[in-house]
Amino acid sequence: MDCSFVPNKESIGRGTALALQGARLYLYQWAFFMAIYTKQGMAAVKLSRKKKAAKAKKTLEKLAMSSSVIRDLINQKASQIGYAIAKKSQPKPKPKFEPTPVYQVGMGKLFYKTREWRELRYKVLVRFGKKCQCCGETGGYIHVDHIKPRSLFPDLELDENNLQVLCEACNIGKSNLDSTDWR
Repeated sequence: MDCSFVPNKESIGRGTALALQGARLYLYQWAFFMAIYTKQGMAAVKLSRKKKAAKAKKTLEKLAMSSSVIRDLINQKASQIGYAIAKKSQPKPKPKFEPTPVYQVGMGKLFYKTREWRELRYKVLVRFGKKCQCCGETGGYIHVDHIKPRSLFPDLELDENNLQVLCEACNIGKSNLDSTDWR
C-alpha cells in the first residue's frame, strides 16, 4: 500500500480535508497527552526539571564566584531556607491544660481561675453590661471588681452584692484602698 499520497483540496472535498486536518490535530493532542501523563512521560518531565535545576545551580555558582556580594546573598538566603525547613519539621509542643482549682476561702490569685468565680463574674457582666459603673467607659478591658476588697473581706469574695463592673483604669486606681459602691 502506498502511503506517500497526501490528499489536497482538489483530490477530495473541502469537508473531508477539514475532517482530516481535525483528525491530525486530535492525534497530535493525544500524543502530547500520552507523552506527559504516562509513567515514561512523567519521568521525562522530572528529568527535564532536574536538568534545568542543575543548570540554574551552575549559573548561580558562576555568579557567586564572580562577586562576593552575590555569594553572601546566596548564602544568606540558603541559611534562611534551611532554618525555615528545620523549624517546620520540629513537632509543635502540645498545650498543657491544668484542671481548674477547687474553691477555698482566701486562696489568693488562684481564686480567679475557679469555676465559681468565672460563673459569678459572667452573671454580673450579664446583669450590669459592659460599661464602667464609675466613669461610663464602654471600650477597653472591663473588670468585675470587689467593692469590699478580697484581701480585707475574704468571706465576701463570692457575694454577688459585693461586685461591680469597672474599667481597667478605675479598678486599678481604686485598688483595695477604697470601698466606694459605684452601682
